[in-house]
Amino acid sequence: MKHRLRNRIVLNSMVILFILSVVMIYTAISSMELSRSFDLLLQNNLVLKDICKNLDETQKNLTAYLRAKNSESLKEYIRYASNLQVLAGKLNREIKDDQLLLLERNLAILLDNYLVSTDNAVQAKRGRNVAVYVGQYDEAKKSEGLIKFLLEKMNTLYLDEALSSFMGYRNNISLVLFLNLLLILLAFLVSSIFMMRYSSIITEPLEHLSETVKAVERGDYSYNLPPYEDDDEIGTLNQAFKRMQKSIQNAFEELNKKAELEKLLLEQKMQMLDYQHKLKDAELLALQTQINPHFLYNTLSAGWQLALAEQDETTAEFLEKLADFIRYVLKPTNRFVPIAEELDCAQKYIWLLKLRFADRYQFDIDVDERALVYETPALVLQPLIENAITHGLHDLEQGGRVSISVQLDDAGRFIRLAVADTGKGMKKDDIEAAMKAAKMDDNSEHSGIGLFNVIRRVTLSTAGRGHVAIESTEGQGSKVIISIPMELHG
Repeated sequence: MKHRLRNRIVLNSMVILFILSVVMIYTAISSMELSRSFDLLLQNNLVLKDICKNLDETQKNLTAYLRAKNSESLKEYIRYASNLQVLAGKLNREIKDDQLLLLERNLAILLDNYLVSTDNAVQAKRGRNVAVYVGQYDEAKKSEGLIKFLLEKMNTLYLDEALSSFMGYRNNISLVLFLNLLLILLAFLVSSIFMMRYSSIITEPLEHLSETVKAVERGDYSYNLPPYEDDDEIGTLNQAFKRMQKSIQNAFEELNKKAELEKLLLEQKMQMLDYQHKLKDAELLALQTQINPHFLYNTLSAGWQLALAEQDETTAEFLEKLADFIRYVLKPTNRFVPIAEELDCAQKYIWLLKLRFADRYQFDIDVDERALVYETPALVLQPLIENAITHGLHDLEQGGRVSISVQLDDAGRFIRLAVADTGKGMKKDDIEAAMKAAKMDDNSEHSGIGLFNVIRRVTLSTAGRGHVAIESTEGQGSKVIISIPMELHG
């Protein structure tokens, strides 16, 4: 497996980092809990402190204004009363099932009443209505006392709540410290075990390999390298060194054998001359017995004439079409031919197939007459038809269908030659293997006229401008589409 050793090391590091992250997160959560307790206490105390400060200043400036009717005192009263009104607006005014929230609501109501009383007292003072502003001032004083009482009670409750949270954290701090220490020790132990294990996994086979290298350096090529079973980078190195060791050993053995063979050189030369003489005789015999393809074509023509002479029209037609087909096939496959000739060859081949298989397979041909004048690499349709019968429809006893289509594309640039079948289809791996023929960089010729050769010849003969596509689904048939540029030499 590629990068297996590296993946092990990365996994080891991730496990250690995960454990350390758990330790840090747990410690952070515990610290945030303690910080929240102090923040709650500080925040609530600041709000209540602001209310108390503005209340004192409002009452002080109200008293000073009522006594001396000082404009400066009135100005300060208005400023602090406005602040107090803003603070009162931020307090809870809904009825909720919480003691502190209920106290906030009562405090807000008392502050509203207090501000109403103080405002009435100021207005009565301006109107010189002594009885009214004295009465309103007394009401304000009563409200002030109640407000301060509530502020002290709320301060006490806030302090009790914060202290309760702090005491809960304090009671658990030993457990927190213990768990932190336990997790740190666990991370240390796990990381130590992983490091020791993987260091052994890495260094032990490398030590064996180092010993083998030293043995080869001494000339001991038969030193046995211990086996390494894992399929990782070290295993690859181990196998490569074994092959190199075997190769060097074989090379020295060959050198020793060569020295022995040189002693028998004279005798072997005599034997070689005798062998070459016999080989030439065998080649001559093979040439004499080899069937000449053109002789085969001529023989079929003679058989056709004989069948006509005996008035056996079916046999004559068979021999005629077979002879024409063989003559077409015997010509060089790297030539270009009109599509009409290529289609004629395919139709002769279909006739021969029907003669062999009767009605076992059905054939459909759909041709755009405009495409017949264009050229195509020779012998591309017949191999696809043969491939469809041999591989696609071979297992079907009845009902197999092969469709041949020759069409012009909508853009007017390519001719589409297609062969489709209703057989078992092709596997994805087989399609990919066949399509690799179009990506080969070598210029070697391939024997045979199968699907591989069709793809290869279409690609090479059109300088990469033509291409082959395969559409197939297992169990639902296959379709091979050849795209040939209309102007092959344009």
